[in-house]
Amino acid sequence: MNFVKNGMVLAIVAAFAAGASAQTTYSAGGGAIIDTGAGCGSAASTPTVYPSINIAGEAGDTMSVALDGLQHTWAGDLEITLDGPSGFSTQLLDRPGAVGPACGSSADFVAGNSYEWANDGSLFSELPANPIPSGVFQPTADGGVAAAALPSGNLNGDWTLTIRDWSGADTGSIAGWSITATPEPSTLGLVVLGGLALIRRRR
Repeated sequence: MNFVKNGMVLAIVAAFAAGASAQTTYSAGGGAIIDTGAGCGSAASTPTVYPSINIAGEAGDTMSVALDGLQHTWAGDLEITLDGPSGFSTQLLDRPGAVGPACGSSADFVAGNSYEWANDGSLFSELPANPIPSGVFQPTADGGVAAAALPSGNLNGDWTLTIRDWSGADTGSIAGWSITATPEPSTLGLVVLGGLALIRRRR
């Protein structure tokens, strides 16, 4: 009898854990990357601001950001910025390989690969392979150093993705972009404890 009860407890706790560990992905549209820069590092470049993502009900999560179908024929042209609630801002990428007015890395982003940013990723290389392989990258500022980390905890609010192409000629686009919220281990533990308390009340 105890074996049956213990089995039921484990099954219910597992169900609670599965529910708590479920990720939620929020998506928005993409489009062409505006290409108006006159030369490498041109101050005349126009930022492309993509449709924003609104997150609600995510109070105990970590986040990752994916650029779906990212393609561009000169990575060193691109500065990619994520802005969020309460004035948060970080650079996902800042003209890899560029020093001053230099054009930077000529490696290509290709639409068939997967490009994602998360705090446990690797810094984006200043000299990436060409074409740039799929990967999970840490937010990376100018010079290949770490940019502000993606926030955790309360992710609620509006998030905006901006891509600035600092040089003319090479072009690109994204099919869309997304934010995935994942419950933190502490949140998972609270939900499991809640499940155990519910089981005890029902015994």
